[in-house]
Amino acid sequence: MRKHITIVLLILQHFAFSQKSELLNYTETITLITNTKTIVTGEKLLYSLFCNDVNNKPSELSKVAYVACLNEFGKEVFSHKHYLNKSTESGSFFIPSELKTGNYKIIAYTKWMLNKSKSNYFEQDLLIINPYLKTDVDHSVFNNQTINDSILNNLIVKKSYKKRKIITFNEFKSKLEGQFTTSVRKTNEINFEQKENTKTPEKSEKNDKLILPETKGEIISGKISSSENQLPLNKIGIALTDKGNNKYLNTTITNNNGEFYFILPKPLQSENITIEVITENPNYSIVLDPETKPIYTVNNNQKIQLKENYTVEIKNRAIAAQIENAYYEIKKDSIILRQAESSINNSDLQVFDLDNITRFSSLKEFIIEVINQVYFTEKEGDFKLRFRNSDINFEINEDPLTIVDGNLIHDSNDLLKIEFSKVSKISINNKPHYLGNKLYSGLFIVNTADNSFNDISNLNKKINLKYNIPFLKEIYYFPDYTNDTSLEKIPDYRVQLYWKTNISSLQEPIEFSTSDIEGTYEISTIGYTNDGQYINKKSYFIVK
Repeated sequence: MRKHITIVLLILQHFAFSQKSELLNYTETITLITNTKTIVTGEKLLYSLFCNDVNNKPSELSKVAYVACLNEFGKEVFSHKHYLNKSTESGSFFIPSELKTGNYKIIAYTKWMLNKSKSNYFEQDLLIINPYLKTDVDHSVFNNQTINDSILNNLIVKKSYKKRKIITFNEFKSKLEGQFTTSVRKTNEINFEQKENTKTPEKSEKNDKLILPETKGEIISGKISSSENQLPLNKIGIALTDKGNNKYLNTTITNNNGEFYFILPKPLQSENITIEVITENPNYSIVLDPETKPIYTVNNNQKIQLKENYTVEIKNRAIAAQIENAYYEIKKDSIILRQAESSINNSDLQVFDLDNITRFSSLKEFIIEVINQVYFTEKEGDFKLRFRNSDINFEINEDPLTIVDGNLIHDSNDLLKIEFSKVSKISINNKPHYLGNKLYSGLFIVNTADNSFNDISNLNKKINLKYNIPFLKEIYYFPDYTNDTSLEKIPDYRVQLYWKTNISSLQEPIEFSTSDIEGTYEISTIGYTNDGQYINKKSYFIVK
């Protein structure tokens, strides 16, 4: 715990915690809302989450939350990472055809929540039904057991509407402000008996190591070691580069124990990132800390008990999902792409677009003919880049900081290994540049057309790893029958008529259109007001 005191003190400076004990006692909770608890293959699970303090107000601590779905053996079906916006966020998961019918578990948590002696993360059961795969009779049974349907039978249905009718719903209008999620979905006619779960949640760590809160963004940590006992471990530069973003470079230095921490205020751009030691000494190696997750002991003998006549409803749901997916290109949701985080100021770079200037056969020729600020030397086959530095009275006799397709290049000779015909862009800055604790004469950045360059030198000093990209925001498709006549001949088999998250006020009406599916529908608005009041409003109508 002692080695984290410095970081804890930094956290205290940024938040309203007067002392360390107040921070350590800070409790977060997560509420996760799903559009259904029973879903059929081919449908989409939608969810939104709220990260609150003990008073149900937005948490002041964590900026990152995690949502995962586990199968009956505790294996992850999906794992989503979310950078929170005002302590809330939303996501979705398309139920693929390879998932078997079974009981699944949805969990949601922040890393800080895993420090509690008894885990306080959110969990919810989810029944996935796959009518296309043969059910394992040892774990899933369809029978005639009587199941309590009183909830469906006793719904107070206030209105009925025709198919493809535009509805403006005002019943939930109020002056309440906060964070809310609204859903309009066909009531679930596939009820099932959920038995008591015998699993025992545990802490992810059983020692006294503090799991740091991700207060300013995701934390990636690790440690370096040396094969030579005399080599120092402290104040060694560590770099993080993003394969999909050539202008991103994050640096930190190690503490006295050789430990390092990267804090990512914004998400990275690609799945492929590299962390490496910034030193010419080859005797350092690097190890990342394992990702901390909840550990589950799952009862995989829990049986699914559905009434036999539900097979008709399951068949209808599966057909509806097939029809909707067949028109995916017309009805697909929109993904909001995340703007790439740049740690290198574009205005400081001089960019040479090789597609718009005369092509040369080699990098050497290009430097000689085009880039006046750069030259190279060669002595006994040793290729070196040099900058003619501006704004200073002398030339810095150091290598430039060189990046190729997100790879840090420590040996300029590796530049000659690039097939120059694939190079699409070269960017330079001939001003001195610091990286970690090392001074460079400038920046030399190379992009290839297919982003394919992979530096295989000094592999012991670097780690290439897969980065779990945070979930991208989506805008869900819902048809507008008011003005779009082209939809008249397109079938509409939606059971989810409306879904909206991050609603800050309930002063506006809810507007949506019904589909071609008859039945009873539920309108629900769930969330928290600014003063911590839990809101759960429901209303019902019929489409016929």
